[in-house]
Amino acid sequence: MCGIYGIFEPANLDISDQLAAKMRDAIRLRGPDHSGRHKEHGVLLGMNRLSIIDQDGGNQPIYNEDESLLIVYNGEVYNHTELRSDLEKRGHVFRSRSDTETVLHAFEEYGPAALLKFNGMFAFAIFDRIRKRLFLARDRLGIKPLYIIDQPGRLAFASEAKALLPVLGDRVDPDWTSISHFFTFGYCPYGLSPFESVRKLPPACYAWVDDSATKVESYWAPTYGMGPVHSFEEAKKEIVRLVEEAVNKELMSDVPLGVFLSGGLDSSAVAYFASNASIGKIHSYGLRFEETTHDESPDSRTVANHLGLIHHEFLFDKETMVRSFVNVGNLLDEPFADPTVMPLLALSEQTRKYVKVVLTGWGGDEVFAGYPTYRAHRHGQTYRSLPYVLGRMLIPAVVRRLPVSDKYMSFEFRAKRFIRGMELSPDLQHAVWMGYFDEAAKTRLFQKSILEQIKEESGDVVGRAVAGMREADVVSRIMHQDALFFLEGNGLFEVDRMTMAASLEGRVPLLNNDLLDYVNQLPIQIKMYQGKPKELLRQSMAPFLPEAILNKPKKGFGPPISAWIRGGLSDIITRLLSEERVRSQGIFRFKEIQRLLKEHRDRKADHGRDIWALVSFQLWYEKFILGNSVESLELVAKPLMGTNRAKSRTI
Repeated sequence: MCGIYGIFEPANLDISDQLAAKMRDAIRLRGPDHSGRHKEHGVLLGMNRLSIIDQDGGNQPIYNEDESLLIVYNGEVYNHTELRSDLEKRGHVFRSRSDTETVLHAFEEYGPAALLKFNGMFAFAIFDRIRKRLFLARDRLGIKPLYIIDQPGRLAFASEAKALLPVLGDRVDPDWTSISHFFTFGYCPYGLSPFESVRKLPPACYAWVDDSATKVESYWAPTYGMGPVHSFEEAKKEIVRLVEEAVNKELMSDVPLGVFLSGGLDSSAVAYFASNASIGKIHSYGLRFEETTHDESPDSRTVANHLGLIHHEFLFDKETMVRSFVNVGNLLDEPFADPTVMPLLALSEQTRKYVKVVLTGWGGDEVFAGYPTYRAHRHGQTYRSLPYVLGRMLIPAVVRRLPVSDKYMSFEFRAKRFIRGMELSPDLQHAVWMGYFDEAAKTRLFQKSILEQIKEESGDVVGRAVAGMREADVVSRIMHQDALFFLEGNGLFEVDRMTMAASLEGRVPLLNNDLLDYVNQLPIQIKMYQGKPKELLRQSMAPFLPEAILNKPKKGFGPPISAWIRGGLSDIITRLLSEERVRSQGIFRFKEIQRLLKEHRDRKADHGRDIWALVSFQLWYEKFILGNSVESLELVAKPLMGTNRAKSRTI
């Protein structure tokens, strides 16, 4: 696992070493074990390596036999040994045991068609020194990131956007259209970034770059619920086989490895198969929250005891929360509205003290239809058929009067979400359900000068994405939409950024290609058997996990952010969103922010998600546009920061 970067500028005979060093240093945490680079006229490719496979022989860049091709690579290809065997039969000669070299030789043999042979997560760049052209590629789901600046005569790329800021020079400007989309989705969606001139190479895409143009092509697209019919019993057996195979493949490592364990079904399934496949005992890692409404540590301990894991538990208290707040504010080069990043960073930092690789349960909800919204869309079809007075007037009036609750996924929260957007298509309604500010709310929030720079509504982004979908049923379409938006923009973004910020490799076996190819094509009636979210996985794992875990209500990994805004983070947020700061920036209408804060603190409404989106934006804007570290803002009293000592126990 690595951080990669590079510049392709054919007319520049001597790309600046100082510029290259700034790009390298910006993503040093992604690979502290080794730094390497290749430089010649018009091109520079570099990387920071976190060595996992072939620690001694896998340093990059790696070259083919005659050094006409070279690669910098971030990721893991879990079937690389099988591919290597085939390539050796075809005459390729290897100098290392690394999967990086396998990727290079596979490209040399098959060209872009090699991408369909890779089972793993990756983003890489290959330079053809003979033809003087660059090839960039990203994995099918976008597990590994790749950002680009594509300007006339120059293309730059990097694993994180902040490594590209030195390329832009002294002027780094926000992209207000992308930021508007952030305030809708909670992340910058679908190939966008918050910086002008910086974009993401989309998942399942590759690009050819030469001195005349950049050509981007898609090499894979998912479909949902459109495969052959399987019985539920047949599907259960196949799921057990495929999840077991996926976990076994992703245990590939030359360094110590563990499992994130939240106590939910997804991470417990991964932990079960990992413990089965390991000769010694698997170590698992989890958090304990002080707020019992969000704490799943008893469930984690139940699973660990049942499977015989060595379980490490870390307390996420107020001191840890404040420290993570500061660290996240300094690390994240995109505004990101999901507060899960704070506990995830803390967990990653503590886990890195023990292991270098961790398997996670990320992606299970998206693959196995685990979100309550999928069932809500089924109910939504019925709700739309109600008489107008009942469905559009009476029921919404009652729901809006429900008292505010801080409980995770409370009835009040779910009911108020459900009635939103009923006049919209399911595609757009889903964006409303999953999102933050709607267009009217953004109009109230932004100053007129900012609104004038926003070029499109967020619904237009959704419309473009779903236009080519072929799925017949509503839920399958929504799952496809989630893969394009929420999975890549939210879940995979945070697991990559927070684990790599701790120099820890996070893997996602429930998104393994072989498993994904089978589950995606199953009809929704199989995945949501008897209308229950994630029922296929639940019944598949029933022989192996405790009943208490199989039937527990969904909690998720999310922290109690609404309560924190009223409590532990209240003073920090007041200072970050102060009238003086907001008015001096000229971005938001302070009266609207004041209203949101007051209604939330008075419990007249739960604006926790929206307030946290504002906080996330403010931290990003101060750090990456104005150049202020979080410490320099004096938001946090030094005694609260404490030391980075572990509050842990091993079970």
